[in-house]
Amino acid sequence: MAMKNYWIFILTLVLIACKPDDPIVLAKGVSLNKAEITLEAGDSVTLISTIDPVAAKPVIIWSSSNEKVATVVNGKIKALARGTSTIKITADSLLTATCAVVVTKAELPYQLVWSDEFNGTTLDLSKWSYETGGGGFGNQEKQYYTNRPENLRFENGSLVIEAKKEVYQTNNYTSARINTRDKVSYAYGKFEARISLPSGKGTWPAFWMMGSSITYARWPLCGEIDIMEHVGSQPTMLSHATHTYEKNGSKGNNWSNRKYLDNLENNYHTYAIEWEEKANEGDDNISFFIDGVKSATIWEQHVNSDDKMWPFKSDFFILLNLAIGGTMGGAIDDASFNNPVLMKVDYVRVYQRKK
Repeated sequence: MAMKNYWIFILTLVLIACKPDDPIVLAKGVSLNKAEITLEAGDSVTLISTIDPVAAKPVIIWSSSNEKVATVVNGKIKALARGTSTIKITADSLLTATCAVVVTKAELPYQLVWSDEFNGTTLDLSKWSYETGGGGFGNQEKQYYTNRPENLRFENGSLVIEAKKEVYQTNNYTSARINTRDKVSYAYGKFEARISLPSGKGTWPAFWMMGSSITYARWPLCGEIDIMEHVGSQPTMLSHATHTYEKNGSKGNNWSNRKYLDNLENNYHTYAIEWEEKANEGDDNISFFIDGVKSATIWEQHVNSDDKMWPFKSDFFILLNLAIGGTMGGAIDDASFNNPVLMKVDYVRVYQRKK
């Protein structure tokens, strides 16, 4: 009896093994419950898919045409940044359905987070540091930067940097340069200064920023934003520029923009940038302003953006200086020093978007 039961068991297994597979049901269509949707950055929503016929079990793949704007996992959309993206469901590599996604972003107001109004009598060393020396600073500049009151002082509520023609150390000119490195640095926001520029051929004043995380020796990998540069040989010219590892002044391929304005020298104007994170289509941008009027915008590369192409995603510190001569300042007219050569800064302010 035991042997008979054994063979019955074996026969049952064979019959089960030889049973034909259930017939395959092919999908004939796929659809989504929404054809378009608008979300605010940070929001999520789940799309519901329908397979026709419902008995079909195709291989499903979800994708987003712009993952900087929105991502999708098993139908759940996460809105990341202002812009547009197409969410697609694909069944067995053949059948598709899509949903157009528009992501909006509420613009928070700018709020002041840091400033120096220069109303004191000495440089606030909790905010600024002097840079001194006369080695050319990588630009063949001719001045020696000092920390003397002859070159940097305070008058009538403004910081005054004065360039002089005088023999000092191994240089024939002096001036001043200060920065907020290791004391004040920010990523993103509005950075502005109200400045009166000097006149005189060979002068080269600047209001600019550099990346905090990498030392000067690693320039241009750290990145540089030149909010304002001027040269006295072109009295009406105002320049904006950026420098990156891939595109910089040493290579001669850096991004720059020039504007020409009357009454630029020896008059106060406000120079600013608005540096925005994920401004559109998930990409950052930096817009430049003169007296509140936008003069230029540079955008992050949408594809293949990295630190070498766009280093502007980390903290940057602020610099102010008045150079003489050099690669941009050019030839110097010593007659310019018959009158005081003065760069005056009324204030420097930093704003960020806050709730």
